[in-house]
Amino acid sequence: MIKFDRDVQRQVIVLGLDDASLSSMLSKVHGGEYGATPSEWRESVFLFICAMLDAELISLHPEIDDYQGKASGEIRTLLEQGDPENGFDADIIWDVMHFNGTEKLVALLRKLDLNEWAAIDAELSLPLGEALAEMNIAQL
Repeated sequence: MIKFDRDVQRQVIVLGLDDASLSSMLSKVHGGEYGATPSEWRESVFLFICAMLDAELISLHPEIDDYQGKASGEIRTLLEQGDPENGFDADIIWDVMHFNGTEKLVALLRKLDLNEWAAIDAELSLPLGEALAEMNIAQL
């Protein structure tokens, strides 16, 4: 489980406002995709995405038909191994696959007054951290 901090909060807010590709997520965690430990960054993104999917806070972008209805384990396999059937290696999947916040995430952000772009720079929200901890997404 990933530690709740401003980067995680920022990513949750972004997902509630817009779609995001995996390669753009948690860009400051372990230095991001181009940091000193990209494998640790990828593992953090895996954990985050799978937990967010399991909690039904995000879903695959609706225009990505081939991946609709896949469980988090299936998504993880695609991210690790690629999708040869559709001609995508694992690196391409990280750019192709986009996620959106669900109505459940939008409602949570609205309840905490974090459902606007200005909230990206907000102080750390303990209520958001507690909600994510209860859903096994992040630890305080």
